[in-house]
Amino acid sequence: MNLLSQANQVTHHNDSATRTCIGGGALGVSEPVLPPLAYEQLLRNMFRSAPLGVYQTDPDGYPLVSASFCSADPGEAGTQRVRYLNPQERKALAASFQCAMAAGQQWHQQFQYRFADGAVCRLQAVVAPLRGADGSLSGYQVCTMEITAQYQAHQELALSEDRHRVALEAAELGIWDFNVAANDCYFSPFCYHMLGYSSGQMQVRLEDWTNIIHPQYLDTARRVLENCISGGIEKFELEFRLKTNEGKWHWFRCTGKAAERDASGKACRLAGTLLDINQAKLMEHLLQMEHGLLNLITATSPVGIMFIESDGNITFVNPKAERILGLTKLQMAHREPPVIDTIFSVESESSSDAELSLGQVLEQGRCLLQSTFVFNRADGGRAVLSISTAPFLDPASTVSGTVVTLEDVTEQKTREQVMADNDRLLRETQRIAQLGSYVLDIAHDHWVCSSKLEEILGVGAAYPKTMQGHFDIVHEDFRDQFIDSYRAAINNNRPFEHEYKIRRHNDGEERWVTECCELTWDAACKQARMIGTIKDITERKAAEEAIRNLNDELDRRVIERTSQLVAAKKEIESFSYSVSHDLRAPLRHINSYSAILVEEHGESLPEEARYYLERICTASNRMGKQIDDLLALTRVGRTIMKKNTFNISQLAADVVEMLSEESENAPEFVVQSGISAYGDSALVRLVLQNLLGNSVKYSSRNMSPRIEFGQTLVAGRHAFFVRDNGVGFDMAYIEKLFQPFQRLHGSEFEGTGIGLATVRRIIERHGGSIWAEGKEHEGATFYFTLSHPRKADPASR
Repeated sequence: MNLLSQANQVTHHNDSATRTCIGGGALGVSEPVLPPLAYEQLLRNMFRSAPLGVYQTDPDGYPLVSASFCSADPGEAGTQRVRYLNPQERKALAASFQCAMAAGQQWHQQFQYRFADGAVCRLQAVVAPLRGADGSLSGYQVCTMEITAQYQAHQELALSEDRHRVALEAAELGIWDFNVAANDCYFSPFCYHMLGYSSGQMQVRLEDWTNIIHPQYLDTARRVLENCISGGIEKFELEFRLKTNEGKWHWFRCTGKAAERDASGKACRLAGTLLDINQAKLMEHLLQMEHGLLNLITATSPVGIMFIESDGNITFVNPKAERILGLTKLQMAHREPPVIDTIFSVESESSSDAELSLGQVLEQGRCLLQSTFVFNRADGGRAVLSISTAPFLDPASTVSGTVVTLEDVTEQKTREQVMADNDRLLRETQRIAQLGSYVLDIAHDHWVCSSKLEEILGVGAAYPKTMQGHFDIVHEDFRDQFIDSYRAAINNNRPFEHEYKIRRHNDGEERWVTECCELTWDAACKQARMIGTIKDITERKAAEEAIRNLNDELDRRVIERTSQLVAAKKEIESFSYSVSHDLRAPLRHINSYSAILVEEHGESLPEEARYYLERICTASNRMGKQIDDLLALTRVGRTIMKKNTFNISQLAADVVEMLSEESENAPEFVVQSGISAYGDSALVRLVLQNLLGNSVKYSSRNMSPRIEFGQTLVAGRHAFFVRDNGVGFDMAYIEKLFQPFQRLHGSEFEGTGIGLATVRRIIERHGGSIWAEGKEHEGATFYFTLSHPRKADPASR
């Protein structure tokens, strides 16, 4: 009979306590058979103190004897509570009960017990069959215990352990627990799994695990473990490498702490976790490499890089940007106004637009690509910058800042401006010079030209710009020769230059042009091009024809003038001969006869007559001297010059020696030594004789005459000078100083007035110049220069 086939409820008429009955019929309470009073009281006390419910039933499941129990039966005396088995468990419980009874075994099971008011308790029941002396079933012994609290605690513990297990699995953590006294260590299965071992494949001794620690970290691990055991530290965290079952070294992080300590403070138990951080270490290594590579790239980048946050704060600046702006990152952080507000755009849409700063552009959220800005550096320099910007998105796809790249294109912009100016200048030059240019691509038989050349040739955009098209413009009288010369220049790789006539394409006008071109190659020496210019020389040709006619006229006039000059030269030579001979003879006679009269008849002549005769002799001598000077002046213009480099200091010293011997009151001469000059030394000697002689003459009345010769720098050019401390002259009459027969001091000093004119003629023939400075009674200085030697002149070497 299935004792759990149904569960009913019944209330005893004498006892209000509800009892659980097992059987197919109704549950009832039969009148108990009571033992003696003392024994019954003892049993009642025992059952009340124990959380048990014990009773017997007949073979049909009706209780025969009951005893009060405490928490084992939720129905207490004086209460009536209807109770049920959980319908979901009833069928399974009945089946298991029948199986146990059929096998003659005890039936024990846990099940849920539900009250009508919704309360639920958990019971554990044990049912044993009772048999009589003949072995027949006489009933059942039932024992029940309420285990609701224990069941709930067990469930919570199981739930906690499951949560702990899931958390460890999610965190991929292994657990270890080390018994220090027993030198025994527990490792969770995941510890073996991380190392590639199966559970139990490794020993549990600590030495077995320390053997797989990388030697580099073994001493540190032992020292930390001993320090924690001894009480030096309470907890620790280590990162080291362990050898896996495959023989590879993986990174792990081990954390631990002292779980228990004895009275002396020594740890007797350590516990902690083990985490595989090999992937994290690899990622960290890669991140370090990427960070190092990024730092290297930004540090060596040829462009400046900046990161500007949305509030305008500059958080990153690479060295190139610091050099471009002339500011360090720290200086940028403390600069007022901010740097980005002092960088202005020069690409305004119109001239009336206000200049936008980089800060304003970033506030507008605009992306730039190589936009031009200007920045005034702290050192006063002005930099032209090419700036590009791009937004930087954080993981939430929100713009957190802007990456700005900048290049200093000051020199590039300057070059571009120079190129633009040069291009404009070239166009203007071609226009003014009537010069056009072209480039002929020989391989593709096509040429491009300047607008000026199109104007010269009279061709438009539709004209076939080929080599044949070039030949067709050449005048038919010059075409064959031009084609042969042009092709020969290409084939022989030589320059081409030709003057010829063209017939303009648009109006047929004939014009003269000159063309110059050369064959050039590209960088790979594969493609040849003819680069040339064509200049309109029609006006020049007309001018040449006019000049040719004029030259013919000039040649005729030159011939006439040359014949006149030859005649004049002959007349001058005849005059010079007459002066030298015909005038000298009477002067010699006058001098001779005057001297004879004075010598032979001087005593018989009156004093006045002797005076006149002396005056006649003096005048004739002076006139002879003037004739000699005039002849010397004419010879200076006709003398063939022999230029070479000579020591002018030595030449001046020779002249000084000669003058010192002739002078009664020899002055103090100072001659600068080591001076060289280039010219005709004989003529330069004549210059020094005149200049030094004049200085001796005009300083003779000074008590301490001093004359200097040397070289000095005047207006950036070396000049020779002769200086004296004589009577000097008035600068108002400087223009007369080098004119023939012009004397500034009259008869107080002898002379003919030809010397300085001769000096100027010699200096001018040398290609130099002479000038003087003086002041009355304070001396005078004469400066002169000579020509420089030509580089090809062997004398200069």
